[in-house]
Amino acid sequence: MKHSWLLNPHDCPGFLRNEVVSHLEFSSQIHHTEYLHLEIPERYALVNITERITECLNRSGVADGFCFVSAMHITAGVYVNDAEGGLLKDIAEWIENLAPFGKNYRHHQTGEDNGDAHLKSYLTNHALTAPVTHGQLDLGTWQQIFYAEFDGLREKRILVKITGLGRG
Repeated sequence: MKHSWLLNPHDCPGFLRNEVVSHLEFSSQIHHTEYLHLEIPERYALVNITERITECLNRSGVADGFCFVSAMHITAGVYVNDAEGGLLKDIAEWIENLAPFGKNYRHHQTGEDNGDAHLKSYLTNHALTAPVTHGQLDLGTWQQIFYAEFDGLREKRILVKITGLGRG
């Protein structure tokens, strides 16, 4: 059975909620942590989470520092690239060719069926760090932050940890 890919260059379908789990301020230093909860409605997806990360940054109050983003699952990833639909199709095809669904992976001998998802996640990154300057993500002209899901249809979390100097 072949699975379809949800490819969304401008939004994150399946977003459920954000959860602020920590906000610490020491003098001008801020450390802010949130979880983004989502349930992608397909097994595979490449979805743009830049807007969700920007919302976390705005809640944090950090003006200058770093934003760490981590897919908290071993069958998912995060990466930075262009938000162009054709490129998303190319990326999905490239990933599927390197780690195809349906192959008899050794991992399946444990009773699992997601060996390809583990390998697909290896092709992205489990985490990334983006700079924050003047209270904004300091990304290049076409750069956007994407969440890559390879074993969806269940709730997952993304960790967003922002640290740096406050706006005041």
